[in-house]
Amino acid sequence: MRGVWWIAAAALGAASAAGLALVPFASGGSRAPAALVTLDVSPRGPGSISTSTAGGIDLDNGNAAISRPCEENVGEGLCHWAFPSGTSVTLAANAEGTGFAGWSNPDCPGTAPCTIALDDAVTSIVALFSPLTLGVRLSSSSGTVTSNPPGITCSVDGDPGCEHGFAANSRVQLTVTGGDFKGWNGPCAPADARTCTIIVDDQKTWAGARFGDDPEPQLATTINVQFQLQKTGNGGGTVTASNIDCGSRCSSQIGYGTSLTLTAKPDGSSAFGGWGGVCAQAQLTCTLAVGPITKVKAVFVHDTTAPSAPSGLKVTGTTSTSVSIAWGASTDNVGVTGYDIYRDGAAAGAADATLFTVPGLACSRSYTLAVDATDAAGNRSQKATVVAATKPCRLASRLAGVAVRRAGTIRRIEIQLRVNRATSAVLALTGAGRKVASGRFAVRPGTNLLRLRVAAAASAGRYRLTVAVIDPDGGAAQAFSRGVLLPRGR
Repeated sequence: MRGVWWIAAAALGAASAAGLALVPFASGGSRAPAALVTLDVSPRGPGSISTSTAGGIDLDNGNAAISRPCEENVGEGLCHWAFPSGTSVTLAANAEGTGFAGWSNPDCPGTAPCTIALDDAVTSIVALFSPLTLGVRLSSSSGTVTSNPPGITCSVDGDPGCEHGFAANSRVQLTVTGGDFKGWNGPCAPADARTCTIIVDDQKTWAGARFGDDPEPQLATTINVQFQLQKTGNGGGTVTASNIDCGSRCSSQIGYGTSLTLTAKPDGSSAFGGWGGVCAQAQLTCTLAVGPITKVKAVFVHDTTAPSAPSGLKVTGTTSTSVSIAWGASTDNVGVTGYDIYRDGAAAGAADATLFTVPGLACSRSYTLAVDATDAAGNRSQKATVVAATKPCRLASRLAGVAVRRAGTIRRIEIQLRVNRATSAVLALTGAGRKVASGRFAVRPGTNLLRLRVAAAASAGRYRLTVAVIDPDGGAAQAFSRGVLLPRGR
C-alpha cells in the first residue's frame, strides 16, 4: 500500500528548513495524523535536558528522532523539538555543575523529571542549573564594580574579574565606586543608583555600567521564550499585562528575563484563587521574570463566600407610618452588591447604601426589621435584626352619647367618649353665661364613661355641655358641644 506524506511545519525562531518534518501515515487510515507542535527546550547553566518520550523530532538537524540531550545553555541557544499535539512529554534535567535549581513550569515543582502535555501552541521549558555566570561590562575604565556576595571586581571591560558564578536565582548587589557614573543598563535596579540589585537567572546574566558621556555598554542577547498563561477553576475573569489580554489561554513570545506584571480581574460572581504558587494568592497583580518562569496559571473560582452580616443595625427615626434604620457596611471577599430589608420576615425593599426607610407601616405598632447583604454570586449574609415601633396614631375621638341621670337630689351628666389614645378630657356645663359644673378626666383607648356631677343649687333648665379632648402630641384639642336639659332636683 502506497504511503501518503504530510508536511508539518514548526514555527519558531531558529527552526528554519530543518523544522520541516515528513510525517507518514497509511492512505487507508480513517484518521489524519495529529499536527506537530513545537517544544522549545533550554537549559541555562551547566547542564542539559533530555527526553525519553518517543515520537519527537529534532527540528534543528532534521532528525526524525530526538537522539541527543539539549546542551544549548549559553546566550541565544535553545533546542527546537516537535511532537504530535496532545503528547505528554517527560523531560529530565542532567546537572553538570553544583546542582539543578528547577523548571520554569510551575506544574513541575522540585527537581524531579517534568511531564508536560503539549497543546496546539508553542511551549517553552527552561531548566536552571547552578552556578550561573554574572557578567559586568563597563563603558570605560573610570570606575570599579564590586559585588556582594563577593566574586565580581571589575575595572577594565573584559577583565576576568568581570564574571563570576553564583547559585541560580541569587540576589547580588553590584556597587560602583569612582568615576562619573551615569547609570546601569540591563535588569539591575534601581538603574540610577550606584548600588543596584540583580537576580542571577540566565547564562549569562548581564549588567552594564555607563560612565560620563559614553554610550551604554552593549550586552549580549539572550533567547526568546514562549510565555503561556492559562485560566483555570470554575469561575471567570480576565488577566492583562503589557500587550497581553488573555481569554481562556494566552501565549506570547517574550525576551528572557523580561519583567512582566500580570493583573487578574475576577468577574462579579467569582473570586481570584491565586497564580498557581508563583505569587501570593491574595495578590491580584503578579510580577515575574519571563524565562525562569514560562507558564503561569491564574485560578478563578466561583464565589461561595457569603458577606459578613450588617453590623450595628439601629433605628434612626420614626413616624406614625415609617421607620428609618441604618447599619454598618458588610464586607466580602469579592464585593457587596447591595442589601435587602425585611419587615416581619417579608421583603420590604433593597438598598445600595447603608440606610433605608421602611414605609407603609401602621401607627402605634411594633415591627421586627432585618437587613442582610448580598454579593454578585447570590451569596447572602446572616440577617441583622432590630425591633422598632412606629409613633402613635393621630388622636381620634368621638362623643358617642350624653345622658342626664337623677337620683334623689343628685344629678349627673353621663358622657360616652371614644378615643384611640390615652389622654384626658375636660368637661364643662354652662348656662346663662356661667359655669355650673366642670371636671378633668383621664381617658383610655376605647369607650370611656365620664360622670359630671351637677351642684344641687343649679336650677333646672337648658345648659350647654362642652367636651375638650386634649391632643397628647400637642395639637389643638378636639372639642364637642351638646345641649343638655337639666331636670329639677327632688
